[in-house]
Amino acid sequence: MQGLLPHPNMNQSDQPSQARPSPQGPVEFRDHCPPEFLRELLPDPGIGAFSRYAPQAAARQLAALVKVAALPRSRVLVAHCGGRLVAYLTFHPPEEDSRWASLPPGQILELGGIEVARGLRGLGLASQLMSRAFSSPHFDATIVYAQALTWCWDLEGSNLGMAGYRHMMLRLFGAHGFEPSVTDEPNIRYDRGNLLLVRIGPKTPPALVAQFQATLIEKSEGTENPAPGSERRG
Repeated sequence: MQGLLPHPNMNQSDQPSQARPSPQGPVEFRDHCPPEFLRELLPDPGIGAFSRYAPQAAARQLAALVKVAALPRSRVLVAHCGGRLVAYLTFHPPEEDSRWASLPPGQILELGGIEVARGLRGLGLASQLMSRAFSSPHFDATIVYAQALTWCWDLEGSNLGMAGYRHMMLRLFGAHGFEPSVTDEPNIRYDRGNLLLVRIGPKTPPALVAQFQATLIEKSEGTENPAPGSERRG
């Protein structure tokens, strides 16, 4: 395999961080990954929660990351071990059919996916990715939300029940400034275990906060919620 390509515009903060030891070798973290860098990686077979670990799930997830990295205002962070993708974290603008798509571009982003390969869990890789993303002022004036949907939780691989997994998600996201929000968004309302987790940056304009809060509840009581769509960017 050829050496991994650096981003041509990579600055100091985008350089690989100090390697973190793991049973499978040193794990490095990289931020602001461009599509060409991601194409150089091989997916760890333990990646694939968004495809429920079906055959080729890891390859499909890596292809999805390449697409996200090519979107305007997107951001992809990864952890890799010897050129093998073992964890990722993505941010992208709201989907076009999302209720939040009408808010000012660049001031609201979705945390679209976070995952650690099954064989490397328990080492703090997810927390490291989150810390790297939110330790800079990049999101200080931005609202970031995450739809934590139970259908993509790896209950079997984690050996956690629904309540335990939900608690783990609240703990991970809460450590980085996210709080659960009440909403009637159909994807969230579809399952009682689902969560809408929101982080409002410390410099977010009050007018934007008010706009966002006004979108949380759109339907009057008694209106049925349609079944949610199953596609997500990852």
